[in-house]
Amino acid sequence: MASRRKVKRTQIPSILTNKPVIYTFAILFVALIIYVFIQNTNNTNYKNIKQNKNEYLVYTKYSDHNTQYTKDVPYVNLKAEVFKEVNKDILTFSNKYMEAEKGVITYDYAVNGTILSVVLKAINNESVYAPEPYFRTYNINLEKEEVIADEALLEFFGVTKSSISRKLERQFQKYYSDIVKQGYYTSNECSYECFLKWRGINNYLDNVSFYVKDGKLVAYKTFVAHSMFGEEEYFDDNSFEFLIAEKPITIE
Repeated sequence: MASRRKVKRTQIPSILTNKPVIYTFAILFVALIIYVFIQNTNNTNYKNIKQNKNEYLVYTKYSDHNTQYTKDVPYVNLKAEVFKEVNKDILTFSNKYMEAEKGVITYDYAVNGTILSVVLKAINNESVYAPEPYFRTYNINLEKEEVIADEALLEFFGVTKSSISRKLERQFQKYYSDIVKQGYYTSNECSYECFLKWRGINNYLDNVSFYVKDGKLVAYKTFVAHSMFGEEEYFDDNSFEFLIAEKPITIE
């Protein structure tokens, strides 16, 4: 009877024999994913720099909707010391409209990347001549937790005061042209200079506030919409918002 040759089998590591190690790595991997997700969520919501983690970055601090004159005052929910001054300034600006029977104060805010922008929109309906709109904006670097100066914001978007003035002038010229075409008056009855006088505009850059919206730089410009010609019917809320730059400049 022929003897059977003994075959030596190569020992192949079995997945089953490494269960504890694999499970440990799997648990660590899942934990890492969860940690990254939580961190990203916190960073996206900026919970780590909020004063009140349960509120939005900007929320309504004071509100009065008891009349047709809406009053909503925002609060910038960031804990760094500098934002105490921001909220103090917001309240100082808003008080006049909160206390006025026919005053209106509302706000909007937007987050674009690391830039938080807040705009206050106010109307004084008790002025002698006509309702007077006013705007105030705050632009904040959430990463550095600091207020962005207008000069730095304009540089970021690659624009100058001169180019902004020209853009505003072109838009007001368009408003004037449309108003004449729609028959509010003829150019002989009211020239462009007459139009600007009724708007209360001596300098295009007076009372201009900057705001970042949908990644674009816009300017809010205060002017009077009313006159003896009834142009207030032509203007709407968007008329006070002017597109300045489509996107920030790319720095090589």
